[in-house]
Amino acid sequence: MAYITHKKIKGKIYYYAEESEWREGKPQRKWQKYLGSLPKIITAMQGEGEKPQYAEIFQLGAPAAYWRMAEECQMVTILDTTLPKRRQGLSIGFYLTLAAMNRAIQPVSKRSMWRWFQKTVLLRRFPEVSQEALNSQRFWDNLSTLKVTEIETAWLKLVHSVLARERIDLSCVSFDGTNFYSFIGSFNSRCSLARRGKNKQGRTNLRQVNYALFCTRKDHVPLFFDVFEGNRHDSKEFGSVMEKFFRAFAEHRPAREGITIVFDKGNNSPGNLNAWVNQPGYHFVGSVKLDDHKDLARISNQDARFARLADPQLESVKALRRRKSIYGKEMTVVVTFNTNLYTAQVQSVNNELNKCLGKLNDLSSKLDDRRGGRITKGKAPTLASVKNQVGVILKGQYMKRLIEISVTEQKGFPLLNYSIDAKAQAELNDTYLGKTILFTDNHDWSTEEIILAYRSQYIIEDTFKQMKDRQTGTWWPMFHWTDPMIHAHAFYCSLALLLRALLMMKVRNANLLMSMNKLHEKWSGIREVINVFKKTGKRKSTQSVVSKQEEMQKRLFDLFGMDRFLSS
Repeated sequence: MAYITHKKIKGKIYYYAEESEWREGKPQRKWQKYLGSLPKIITAMQGEGEKPQYAEIFQLGAPAAYWRMAEECQMVTILDTTLPKRRQGLSIGFYLTLAAMNRAIQPVSKRSMWRWFQKTVLLRRFPEVSQEALNSQRFWDNLSTLKVTEIETAWLKLVHSVLARERIDLSCVSFDGTNFYSFIGSFNSRCSLARRGKNKQGRTNLRQVNYALFCTRKDHVPLFFDVFEGNRHDSKEFGSVMEKFFRAFAEHRPAREGITIVFDKGNNSPGNLNAWVNQPGYHFVGSVKLDDHKDLARISNQDARFARLADPQLESVKALRRRKSIYGKEMTVVVTFNTNLYTAQVQSVNNELNKCLGKLNDLSSKLDDRRGGRITKGKAPTLASVKNQVGVILKGQYMKRLIEISVTEQKGFPLLNYSIDAKAQAELNDTYLGKTILFTDNHDWSTEEIILAYRSQYIIEDTFKQMKDRQTGTWWPMFHWTDPMIHAHAFYCSLALLLRALLMMKVRNANLLMSMNKLHEKWSGIREVINVFKKTGKRKSTQSVVSKQEEMQKRLFDLFGMDRFLSS
Protein backbone atom coordinates (compact mmCIF):
# COMPACT_ATOMS: atom_id res chain seq x y z
CA MET A 1 0.00 0.00 0.00
CA ALA A 2 1.29 3.46 -0.93
CA TYR A 3 1.65 6.18 1.66
CA ILE A 4 2.93 9.77 1.95
CA THR A 5 6.07 10.71 3.78
CA HIS A 6 8.10 13.90 4.09
CA LYS A 7 11.63 15.17 4.39
CA LYS A 8 12.96 18.36 5.92
CA ILE A 9 15.64 19.88 3.71
CA LYS A 10 17.27 23.18 4.70
CA GLY A 11 14.35 24.01 6.95
CA LYS A 12 11.70 23.31 4.28
CA ILE A 13 9.39 20.29 4.20
CA TYR A 14 8.97 18.32 0.96
CA TYR A 15 6.48 15.49 0.47
CA TYR A 16 6.88 12.16 -1.35
CA ALA A 17 4.59 9.29 -2.26
CA GLU A 18 6.20 5.89 -1.81
CA GLU A 19 5.51 2.19 -1.31
CA SER A 20 7.48 -0.49 0.56
CA GLU A 21 7.66 -4.25 0.34
CA TRP A 22 9.22 -7.04 2.42
CA ARG A 23 12.49 -8.48 1.17
CA GLU A 24 14.31 -11.11 3.17
CA GLY A 25 12.31 -10.23 6.27
CA LYS A 26 13.02 -6.52 6.05
CA PRO A 27 10.95 -3.61 4.66
CA GLN A 28 12.46 -2.19 1.48
CA ARG A 29 11.33 0.83 -0.53
CA LYS A 30 9.67 -0.32 -3.75
CA TRP A 31 9.32 3.14 -5.36
CA GLN A 32 9.24 6.80 -4.48
CA LYS A 33 7.76 9.82 -6.31
CA TYR A 34 8.43 13.47 -5.47
CA LEU A 35 5.23 15.50 -4.86
CA GLY A 36 6.70 18.86 -3.87
CA SER A 37 6.11 21.31 -1.04
CA LEU A 38 2.68 21.73 0.58
CA PRO A 39 1.87 24.98 -1.31
CA LYS A 40 2.72 23.30 -4.63
CA ILE A 41 0.55 20.26 -3.79
CA ILE A 42 -2.38 22.57 -2.93
CA THR A 43 -1.84 24.50 -6.19
CA ALA A 44 -1.80 21.26 -8.15
CA MET A 45 -4.99 20.05 -6.45
CA GLN A 46 -6.69 23.31 -7.42
CA GLY A 47 -5.66 22.79 -11.06
CA GLU A 48 -3.15 25.62 -11.05
CA GLY A 49 -0.02 23.78 -12.20
CA GLU A 50 3.34 25.40 -12.69
CA LYS A 51 3.48 27.51 -15.82
CA PRO A 52 6.32 26.87 -18.28
CA GLN A 53 8.93 29.55 -18.78
CA TYR A 54 8.62 29.28 -22.56
CA ALA A 55 7.74 26.86 -25.36
CA GLU A 56 9.73 25.57 -28.33
CA ILE A 57 7.85 24.58 -31.50
CA PHE A 58 9.26 22.10 -34.02
CA GLN A 59 8.05 20.91 -37.42
CA LEU A 60 6.88 17.35 -36.95
CA GLY A 61 4.57 16.34 -39.81
CA ALA A 62 6.63 16.51 -43.01
CA PRO A 63 10.11 15.82 -41.50
CA ALA A 64 8.82 12.73 -39.69
CA ALA A 65 6.97 11.41 -42.74
CA TYR A 66 9.86 11.94 -45.15
CA TRP A 67 12.44 10.47 -42.79
CA ARG A 68 10.15 7.47 -42.23
CA MET A 69 10.10 6.83 -45.99
CA ALA A 70 13.87 7.30 -46.22
CA GLU A 71 14.26 4.67 -43.49
CA GLU A 72 11.89 2.24 -45.21
CA CYS A 73 13.78 2.40 -48.51
CA GLN A 74 17.16 2.39 -46.67
CA MET A 75 18.24 5.48 -48.55
CA VAL A 76 21.13 6.48 -46.30
CA THR A 77 22.50 2.94 -46.06
CA ILE A 78 22.36 2.24 -49.79
CA LEU A 79 23.93 5.55 -50.72
CA ASP A 80 26.69 5.07 -48.14
CA THR A 81 27.55 1.61 -49.46
CA THR A 82 27.78 2.88 -53.03
CA LEU A 83 29.36 6.32 -52.86
CA PRO A 84 32.90 7.18 -51.65
CA LYS A 85 33.13 7.98 -47.96
CA ARG A 86 34.99 10.71 -46.12
CA ARG A 87 36.94 9.86 -42.99
CA GLN A 88 35.22 12.43 -40.80
CA GLY A 89 31.85 13.99 -40.15
CA LEU A 90 28.44 12.86 -41.29
CA SER A 91 28.14 10.29 -44.06
CA ILE A 92 27.51 11.30 -47.66
CA GLY A 93 24.28 9.31 -47.63
CA PHE A 94 23.01 11.42 -44.73
CA TYR A 95 23.92 14.67 -46.50
CA LEU A 96 22.14 13.59 -49.69
CA THR A 97 19.05 12.34 -47.86
CA LEU A 98 18.80 15.50 -45.77
CA ALA A 99 19.22 17.66 -48.89
CA ALA A 100 16.49 15.64 -50.65
CA MET A 101 14.12 16.06 -47.71
CA ASN A 102 14.75 19.78 -47.58
CA ARG A 103 14.07 20.06 -51.33
CA ALA A 104 10.78 18.22 -50.87
CA ILE A 105 9.64 20.18 -47.80
CA GLN A 106 11.04 23.72 -47.79
CA PRO A 107 13.93 24.34 -50.22
CA VAL A 108 16.67 26.54 -48.80
CA SER A 109 20.30 27.21 -49.65
CA LYS A 110 23.00 25.14 -47.98
CA ARG A 111 23.91 28.20 -45.89
CA SER A 112 20.41 28.10 -44.41
CA MET A 113 20.26 24.33 -43.93
CA TRP A 114 21.07 24.46 -40.20
CA ARG A 115 18.46 27.17 -39.63
CA TRP A 116 15.84 24.88 -41.22
CA PHE A 117 17.12 21.70 -39.53
CA GLN A 118 17.01 23.08 -35.99
CA LYS A 119 13.34 23.94 -36.38
CA THR A 120 12.41 20.29 -37.05
CA VAL A 121 12.10 17.23 -34.82
CA LEU A 122 15.22 15.89 -36.56
CA LEU A 123 17.30 18.12 -34.30
CA ARG A 124 16.80 15.78 -31.32
CA ARG A 125 16.66 12.59 -33.34
CA PHE A 126 20.20 13.27 -34.60
CA PRO A 127 22.02 14.97 -31.69
CA GLU A 128 25.36 14.39 -33.44
CA VAL A 129 24.40 16.91 -36.15
CA SER A 130 25.84 20.33 -35.36
CA GLN A 131 25.75 23.74 -36.99
CA GLU A 132 29.32 23.19 -38.16
CA ALA A 133 28.37 19.87 -39.78
CA LEU A 134 25.60 21.53 -41.79
CA ASN A 135 27.41 24.58 -43.09
CA SER A 136 27.69 25.03 -46.84
CA GLN A 137 31.36 24.04 -46.95
CA ARG A 138 30.62 20.58 -45.51
CA PHE A 139 27.99 19.98 -48.19
CA TRP A 140 30.47 21.14 -50.81
CA ASP A 141 33.20 18.86 -49.43
CA ASN A 142 30.92 15.82 -49.66
CA LEU A 143 28.99 16.43 -52.87
CA SER A 144 31.35 18.28 -55.20
CA THR A 145 33.59 15.23 -55.66
CA LEU A 146 30.79 12.95 -56.88
CA LYS A 147 31.26 11.67 -60.41
CA VAL A 148 28.40 11.22 -62.86
CA THR A 149 29.03 7.46 -63.06
CA GLU A 150 28.97 7.19 -59.26
CA ILE A 151 25.68 9.10 -59.08
CA GLU A 152 24.11 6.82 -61.71
CA THR A 153 25.31 3.67 -59.92
CA ALA A 154 24.00 4.83 -56.54
CA TRP A 155 20.67 5.93 -58.00
CA LEU A 156 20.06 2.63 -59.81
CA LYS A 157 20.97 0.56 -56.77
CA LEU A 158 18.45 2.50 -54.71
CA VAL A 159 15.72 2.37 -57.37
CA HIS A 160 16.17 -1.36 -58.00
CA SER A 161 15.86 -1.94 -54.25
CA VAL A 162 12.61 0.03 -54.18
CA LEU A 163 11.26 -1.82 -57.22
CA ALA A 164 11.95 -5.20 -55.62
CA ARG A 165 10.42 -4.28 -52.26
CA GLU A 166 7.36 -2.39 -53.51
CA ARG A 167 6.77 -4.56 -56.61
CA ILE A 168 6.40 -1.51 -58.83
CA ASP A 169 4.60 -2.01 -62.15
CA LEU A 170 7.04 -1.32 -65.02
CA SER A 171 4.75 -2.23 -67.91
CA CYS A 172 4.23 1.43 -68.86
CA VAL A 173 6.79 4.21 -68.38
CA SER A 174 6.57 7.91 -69.27
CA PHE A 175 9.51 9.89 -70.61
CA ASP A 176 9.91 13.62 -71.11
CA GLY A 177 12.44 16.39 -70.77
CA THR A 178 12.34 19.95 -69.52
CA ASN A 179 14.75 22.75 -68.73
CA PHE A 180 15.41 24.99 -65.74
CA TYR A 181 16.76 28.47 -66.20
CA SER A 182 19.49 29.67 -63.86
CA PHE A 183 21.20 32.93 -62.93
CA ILE A 184 24.67 31.65 -63.69
CA GLY A 185 26.79 34.46 -65.12
CA SER A 186 27.44 34.61 -68.86
CA PHE A 187 31.21 34.57 -68.36
CA ASN A 188 31.30 31.74 -65.82
CA SER A 189 33.70 29.28 -67.44
CA ARG A 190 33.42 26.68 -64.65
CA CYS A 191 30.06 25.50 -65.95
CA SER A 192 29.50 23.75 -69.28
CA LEU A 193 26.00 22.39 -68.53
CA ALA A 194 24.28 25.78 -68.30
CA ARG A 195 23.80 27.07 -71.86
CA ARG A 196 21.34 29.33 -73.60
CA GLY A 197 18.57 27.58 -75.50
CA LYS A 198 14.83 27.54 -76.10
CA ASN A 199 13.54 27.90 -72.57
CA LYS A 200 10.09 26.47 -71.83
CA GLN A 201 9.37 29.32 -69.40
CA GLY A 202 10.32 32.01 -71.90
CA ARG A 203 13.62 32.97 -70.21
CA THR A 204 15.80 32.59 -73.31
CA ASN A 205 18.07 35.37 -72.04
CA LEU A 206 19.34 33.12 -69.24
CA ARG A 207 21.54 30.05 -69.22
CA GLN A 208 19.60 26.86 -68.63
CA VAL A 209 20.10 23.20 -67.73
CA ASN A 210 18.21 20.36 -69.43
CA TYR A 211 16.73 17.52 -67.38
CA ALA A 212 15.24 14.25 -68.67
CA LEU A 213 13.16 11.86 -66.57
CA PHE A 214 11.54 8.42 -66.78
CA CYS A 215 8.78 7.56 -64.31
CA THR A 216 6.20 4.79 -63.93
CA ARG A 217 2.65 5.31 -65.09
CA LYS A 218 0.91 3.76 -62.10
CA ASP A 219 2.79 5.03 -59.06
CA HIS A 220 4.75 7.96 -60.58
CA VAL A 221 8.01 6.48 -59.30
CA PRO A 222 11.07 8.13 -60.92
CA LEU A 223 13.19 5.44 -62.56
CA PHE A 224 15.99 7.25 -64.33
CA PHE A 225 17.14 10.83 -64.89
CA ASP A 226 19.75 12.61 -66.94
CA VAL A 227 21.20 16.12 -66.94
CA PHE A 228 22.65 17.62 -70.11
CA GLU A 229 23.60 20.88 -71.80
CA GLY A 230 20.93 23.55 -72.02
CA ASN A 231 21.43 24.12 -75.76
CA ARG A 232 21.12 20.44 -76.68
CA HIS A 233 17.82 19.46 -78.35
CA ASP A 234 15.70 16.84 -76.60
CA SER A 235 15.53 14.56 -79.65
CA LYS A 236 19.33 14.40 -79.85
CA GLU A 237 19.66 13.46 -76.19
CA PHE A 238 16.74 11.03 -76.37
CA GLY A 239 18.74 8.33 -78.15
CA SER A 240 21.58 8.54 -75.63
CA VAL A 241 19.38 8.47 -72.53
CA MET A 242 17.30 5.62 -74.01
CA GLU A 243 20.41 3.47 -74.36
CA LYS A 244 21.23 4.11 -70.70
CA PHE A 245 17.67 3.21 -69.70
CA PHE A 246 17.69 -0.01 -71.76
CA ARG A 247 20.94 -1.04 -70.15
CA ALA A 248 19.85 -0.15 -66.61
CA PHE A 249 16.50 -1.98 -66.69
CA ALA A 250 17.27 -4.92 -68.98
CA GLU A 251 16.83 -7.38 -66.11
CA HIS A 252 13.79 -5.69 -64.58
CA ARG A 253 11.37 -5.47 -67.49
CA PRO A 254 8.21 -7.62 -67.25
CA ALA A 255 8.83 -10.88 -69.09
CA ARG A 256 5.43 -11.08 -70.73
CA GLU A 257 4.41 -7.64 -71.90
CA GLY A 258 7.77 -5.86 -71.65
CA ILE A 259 8.09 -2.12 -71.03
CA THR A 260 6.14 0.41 -73.09
CA ILE A 261 7.67 3.88 -73.07
CA VAL A 262 5.40 6.87 -73.71
CA PHE A 263 6.97 10.03 -75.14
CA ASP A 264 5.87 13.15 -76.99
CA LYS A 265 6.51 14.23 -80.56
CA GLY A 266 9.51 16.40 -79.66
CA ASN A 267 11.62 13.23 -79.42
CA ASN A 268 10.71 11.77 -82.83
CA SER A 269 13.45 10.84 -85.26
CA PRO A 270 14.28 7.78 -87.41
CA GLY A 271 17.35 7.05 -85.31
CA ASN A 272 15.44 7.11 -82.03
CA LEU A 273 12.78 4.72 -83.30
CA ASN A 274 15.38 2.41 -84.82
CA ALA A 275 16.85 2.00 -81.34
CA TRP A 276 13.81 -0.07 -80.37
CA VAL A 277 14.40 -2.62 -83.15
CA ASN A 278 17.41 -4.13 -81.38
CA GLN A 279 15.84 -3.95 -77.92
CA PRO A 280 13.49 -6.91 -77.44
CA GLY A 281 10.96 -6.42 -74.68
CA TYR A 282 10.60 -2.65 -75.23
CA HIS A 283 7.69 -0.93 -76.96
CA PHE A 284 6.52 2.65 -77.35
CA VAL A 285 3.54 4.97 -77.71
CA GLY A 286 4.14 8.40 -79.19
CA SER A 287 2.55 11.16 -81.23
CA VAL A 288 3.40 12.89 -84.49
CA LYS A 289 2.92 16.40 -85.82
CA LEU A 290 -0.27 16.89 -87.78
CA ASP A 291 1.53 18.64 -90.63
CA ASP A 292 3.84 15.63 -91.05
CA HIS A 293 0.81 13.45 -91.84
CA LYS A 294 -1.57 15.71 -93.69
CA ASP A 295 -3.50 12.79 -95.17
CA LEU A 296 -4.68 11.98 -91.64
CA ALA A 297 -4.90 15.55 -90.35
CA ARG A 298 -7.23 16.57 -93.19
CA ILE A 299 -9.79 13.88 -92.45
CA SER A 300 -12.96 15.68 -91.45
CA ASN A 301 -13.77 15.65 -87.75
CA GLN A 302 -17.27 14.58 -88.79
CA ASP A 303 -16.01 11.59 -90.78
CA ALA A 304 -18.14 8.48 -90.20
CA ARG A 305 -15.01 6.37 -89.64
CA PHE A 306 -14.48 8.04 -86.26
CA ALA A 307 -15.90 5.70 -83.59
CA ARG A 308 -16.99 6.48 -80.06
CA LEU A 309 -15.04 4.72 -77.30
CA ALA A 310 -16.42 2.56 -74.52
CA ASP A 311 -14.10 3.60 -71.71
CA PRO A 312 -15.81 6.21 -69.46
CA GLN A 313 -12.53 8.16 -69.22
CA LEU A 314 -12.76 8.76 -72.97
CA GLU A 315 -16.34 9.96 -73.09
CA SER A 316 -15.45 13.10 -75.08
CA VAL A 317 -13.16 11.26 -77.53
CA LYS A 318 -13.75 9.45 -80.80
CA ALA A 319 -11.04 7.67 -82.77
CA LEU A 320 -10.04 6.25 -86.12
CA ARG A 321 -7.50 3.42 -86.36
CA ARG A 322 -5.32 2.20 -89.19
CA ARG A 323 -1.83 0.93 -90.12
CA LYS A 324 0.72 3.27 -91.66
CA SER A 325 4.45 3.38 -92.36
CA ILE A 326 6.25 5.92 -90.14
CA TYR A 327 10.00 6.37 -90.46
CA GLY A 328 10.08 3.29 -92.66
CA LYS A 329 8.31 0.96 -90.23
CA GLU A 330 4.72 -0.20 -90.09
CA MET A 331 2.90 1.32 -87.11
CA THR A 332 -0.55 1.15 -85.60
CA VAL A 333 -1.89 4.71 -85.90
CA VAL A 334 -4.80 6.13 -83.91
CA VAL A 335 -6.30 9.47 -84.94
CA THR A 336 -8.35 10.98 -82.10
CA PHE A 337 -10.82 13.85 -81.97
CA ASN A 338 -11.40 15.28 -78.50
CA THR A 339 -14.35 17.64 -78.02
CA ASN A 340 -12.80 19.35 -74.99
CA LEU A 341 -9.50 19.85 -76.80
CA TYR A 342 -11.37 21.18 -79.84
CA THR A 343 -13.22 23.79 -77.76
CA ALA A 344 -10.01 24.98 -76.10
CA GLN A 345 -8.09 25.16 -79.37
CA VAL A 346 -10.85 27.07 -81.17
CA GLN A 347 -10.83 29.64 -78.38
CA SER A 348 -7.02 29.90 -78.49
CA VAL A 349 -6.99 30.35 -82.27
CA ASN A 350 -9.70 33.04 -82.10
CA ASN A 351 -7.81 34.90 -79.36
CA GLU A 352 -4.60 34.82 -81.39
CA LEU A 353 -6.49 35.82 -84.51
CA ASN A 354 -7.99 38.89 -82.82
CA LYS A 355 -4.57 39.84 -81.45
CA CYS A 356 -3.01 39.65 -84.92
CA LEU A 357 -5.82 41.65 -86.51
CA GLY A 358 -5.33 44.38 -83.93
CA LYS A 359 -1.59 44.60 -84.66
CA LEU A 360 -2.18 44.58 -88.42
CA ASN A 361 -4.71 47.36 -88.01
CA ASP A 362 -2.16 49.45 -86.08
CA LEU A 363 0.47 48.84 -88.75
CA SER A 364 -1.93 49.70 -91.55
CA SER A 365 -2.94 52.95 -89.82
CA LYS A 366 0.69 54.01 -89.46
CA LEU A 367 1.30 53.33 -93.16
CA ASP A 368 -1.77 55.38 -94.04
CA ASP A 369 -0.51 58.25 -91.86
CA ARG A 370 2.88 58.06 -93.55
CA ARG A 371 1.30 58.09 -96.99
CA GLY A 372 -1.02 60.99 -96.04
CA GLY A 373 1.85 63.09 -94.68
CA ARG A 374 0.68 62.96 -91.08
CA ILE A 375 3.90 61.15 -90.14
CA THR A 376 7.06 62.64 -91.58
CA LYS A 377 9.76 61.85 -89.05
CA GLY A 378 11.69 58.65 -88.61
CA LYS A 379 12.86 56.11 -91.14
CA ALA A 380 10.42 55.62 -94.00
CA PRO A 381 9.05 52.05 -94.29
CA THR A 382 9.86 49.90 -97.31
CA LEU A 383 8.13 46.90 -98.83
CA ALA A 384 10.75 44.63 -97.29
CA SER A 385 10.48 46.15 -93.80
CA VAL A 386 6.66 45.95 -93.85
CA LYS A 387 6.78 42.30 -94.94
CA ASN A 388 9.19 41.57 -92.08
CA GLN A 389 6.85 43.22 -89.59
CA VAL A 390 3.91 41.25 -90.97
CA GLY A 391 5.93 38.03 -90.63
CA VAL A 392 6.55 38.76 -86.95
CA ILE A 393 2.87 39.54 -86.35
CA LEU A 394 1.76 36.27 -88.01
CA LYS A 395 4.28 34.01 -86.25
CA GLY A 396 1.51 32.37 -84.18
CA GLN A 397 0.31 28.90 -85.16
CA TYR A 398 -2.11 28.86 -88.13
CA MET A 399 -2.09 32.67 -88.49
CA LYS A 400 -0.44 32.72 -91.93
CA ARG A 401 -3.03 30.19 -93.04
CA LEU A 402 -6.01 32.18 -91.76
CA ILE A 403 -5.08 35.75 -92.69
CA GLU A 404 -4.60 36.81 -96.31
CA ILE A 405 -1.97 39.51 -96.67
CA SER A 406 -1.22 41.86 -99.54
CA VAL A 407 1.68 44.35 -99.36
CA THR A 408 1.87 46.63 -102.41
CA GLU A 409 3.23 50.05 -103.23
CA GLN A 410 1.16 53.17 -103.82
CA LYS A 411 2.74 56.50 -104.73
CA GLY A 412 6.07 55.26 -103.45
CA PHE A 413 4.66 54.19 -100.08
CA PRO A 414 3.85 50.62 -98.85
CA LEU A 415 0.18 49.70 -98.69
CA LEU A 416 -1.10 46.88 -96.46
CA ASN A 417 -4.34 45.02 -97.09
CA TYR A 418 -5.48 42.01 -95.06
CA SER A 419 -8.56 39.86 -94.53
CA ILE A 420 -9.61 36.62 -92.84
CA ASP A 421 -9.78 33.60 -95.13
CA ALA A 422 -13.18 32.24 -94.06
CA LYS A 423 -12.78 29.06 -96.13
CA ALA A 424 -9.39 28.29 -94.56
CA GLN A 425 -10.81 28.93 -91.09
CA ALA A 426 -13.73 26.58 -91.68
CA GLU A 427 -11.37 23.91 -93.03
CA LEU A 428 -9.05 24.30 -90.04
CA ASN A 429 -11.94 23.92 -87.60
CA ASP A 430 -13.14 20.80 -89.40
CA THR A 431 -9.76 19.08 -89.64
CA TYR A 432 -6.78 20.06 -87.53
CA LEU A 433 -8.41 21.40 -84.37
CA GLY A 434 -9.17 18.87 -81.64
CA LYS A 435 -7.12 16.20 -83.37
CA THR A 436 -4.12 14.13 -82.20
CA ILE A 437 -2.27 11.41 -84.09
CA LEU A 438 -0.78 8.61 -81.98
CA PHE A 439 1.40 5.73 -83.14
CA THR A 440 2.71 2.56 -81.51
CA ASP A 441 4.29 -0.81 -82.19
CA ASN A 442 1.87 -2.44 -79.73
CA HIS A 443 -0.31 -3.75 -82.53
CA ASP A 444 -2.32 -6.01 -80.21
CA TRP A 445 -3.38 -3.17 -77.89
CA SER A 446 -6.93 -1.87 -78.07
CA THR A 447 -7.57 1.69 -79.20
CA GLU A 448 -8.57 2.65 -75.65
CA GLU A 449 -5.32 1.23 -74.23
CA ILE A 450 -3.22 3.23 -76.69
CA ILE A 451 -5.01 6.50 -75.93
CA LEU A 452 -4.95 6.03 -72.15
CA ALA A 453 -1.27 5.12 -72.25
CA TYR A 454 -0.47 8.33 -74.12
CA ARG A 455 -2.61 10.34 -71.72
CA SER A 456 -0.40 9.12 -68.88
CA GLN A 457 2.16 11.63 -70.17
CA TYR A 458 0.44 14.16 -67.93
CA ILE A 459 2.10 12.39 -64.98
CA ILE A 460 5.58 13.48 -65.89
CA GLU A 461 4.39 16.92 -67.02
CA ASP A 462 2.77 17.37 -63.60
CA THR A 463 6.04 16.27 -61.98
CA PHE A 464 7.93 18.98 -63.88
CA LYS A 465 5.28 21.50 -62.89
CA GLN A 466 5.85 20.59 -59.24
CA MET A 467 9.62 20.83 -59.63
CA LYS A 468 9.27 24.39 -60.96
CA ASP A 469 6.78 25.51 -58.33
CA ARG A 470 8.25 28.29 -56.18
CA GLN A 471 6.47 27.02 -53.04
CA THR A 472 6.63 23.22 -53.22
CA GLY A 473 9.13 22.71 -56.02
CA THR A 474 12.18 20.48 -55.62
CA TRP A 475 14.49 22.12 -58.18
CA TRP A 476 13.99 25.79 -57.33
CA PRO A 477 16.04 27.56 -56.38
CA MET A 478 19.39 26.20 -57.59
CA PHE A 479 22.30 27.95 -55.89
CA HIS A 480 25.12 26.07 -57.70
CA TRP A 481 27.27 27.15 -60.62
CA THR A 482 29.73 24.29 -61.29
CA ASP A 483 29.05 21.09 -63.24
CA PRO A 484 29.75 18.67 -60.34
CA MET A 485 27.38 20.49 -58.00
CA ILE A 486 24.69 20.79 -60.68
CA HIS A 487 24.86 17.01 -61.14
CA ALA A 488 24.68 16.59 -57.35
CA HIS A 489 21.74 19.02 -57.23
CA ALA A 490 19.88 17.00 -59.87
CA PHE A 491 20.65 13.86 -57.85
CA TYR A 492 19.12 14.96 -54.56
CA CYS A 493 16.21 16.65 -56.37
CA SER A 494 15.49 13.27 -58.00
CA LEU A 495 15.80 11.60 -54.58
CA ALA A 496 13.16 14.06 -53.37
CA LEU A 497 10.86 12.93 -56.21
CA LEU A 498 11.42 9.31 -55.19
CA LEU A 499 10.50 10.04 -51.57
CA ARG A 500 7.39 11.90 -52.69
CA ALA A 501 6.30 8.99 -54.88
CA LEU A 502 6.72 6.52 -52.01
CA LEU A 503 4.82 8.85 -49.68
CA MET A 504 1.91 9.13 -52.10
CA MET A 505 1.84 5.34 -52.55
CA LYS A 506 1.57 4.89 -48.78
CA VAL A 507 -1.15 7.53 -48.54
CA ARG A 508 -3.17 6.03 -51.42
CA ASN A 509 -2.84 2.52 -49.99
CA ALA A 510 -4.39 3.86 -46.78
CA ASN A 511 -7.33 5.20 -48.84
CA LEU A 512 -6.43 8.81 -48.12
CA LEU A 513 -7.03 10.61 -51.41
CA MET A 514 -5.31 13.99 -51.59
CA SER A 515 -2.79 15.89 -53.67
CA MET A 516 0.82 16.48 -52.67
CA ASN A 517 0.07 20.15 -51.94
CA LYS A 518 -2.87 19.18 -49.73
CA LEU A 519 -0.71 16.61 -47.95
CA HIS A 520 1.93 19.22 -47.17
CA GLU A 521 -0.78 21.58 -45.95
CA LYS A 522 -1.98 18.97 -43.46
CA TRP A 523 1.56 18.16 -42.35
CA SER A 524 2.41 21.82 -41.77
CA GLY A 525 -0.17 21.91 -38.98
CA ILE A 526 1.37 18.97 -37.12
CA ARG A 527 3.93 20.41 -34.70
CA GLU A 528 5.65 19.27 -31.53
CA VAL A 529 5.45 21.83 -28.71
CA ILE A 530 7.98 21.47 -25.89
CA ASN A 531 7.11 23.37 -22.74
CA VAL A 532 10.25 24.31 -20.80
CA PHE A 533 9.91 24.70 -17.00
CA LYS A 534 12.29 26.07 -14.45
CA LYS A 535 14.48 23.19 -13.41
CA THR A 536 14.47 22.26 -9.71
CA GLY A 537 16.73 19.49 -8.52
CA LYS A 538 16.61 16.37 -10.65
CA ARG A 539 13.05 16.94 -11.80
CA LYS A 540 12.43 16.87 -15.55
CA SER A 541 12.27 20.43 -16.87
CA THR A 542 10.48 19.86 -20.22
CA GLN A 543 7.12 18.55 -21.36
CA SER A 544 6.35 17.44 -24.93
CA VAL A 545 2.88 17.80 -26.44
CA VAL A 546 1.57 17.64 -30.00
CA SER A 547 -0.39 20.51 -31.51
CA LYS A 548 -4.15 20.04 -31.82
CA GLN A 549 -5.01 17.86 -34.81
CA GLU A 550 -8.07 17.39 -36.95
CA GLU A 551 -9.22 13.91 -37.97
CA MET A 552 -7.16 13.73 -41.19
CA GLN A 553 -4.01 14.88 -39.40
CA LYS A 554 -4.52 12.20 -36.73
CA ARG A 555 -4.71 9.55 -39.43
CA LEU A 556 -1.52 10.83 -41.05
CA PHE A 557 0.15 10.98 -37.62
CA ASP A 558 -0.62 7.30 -37.02
CA LEU A 559 0.10 6.21 -40.61
CA PHE A 560 3.69 7.46 -40.51
CA GLY A 561 4.34 6.57 -36.84
CA MET A 562 5.17 10.15 -35.89
CA ASP A 563 5.04 9.36 -32.17
CA ARG A 564 8.52 7.83 -32.61
CA PHE A 565 9.90 11.30 -33.28
CA LEU A 566 8.55 12.93 -30.11
CA SER A 567 10.73 13.79 -27.13
CA SER A 568 10.62 11.16 -24.42
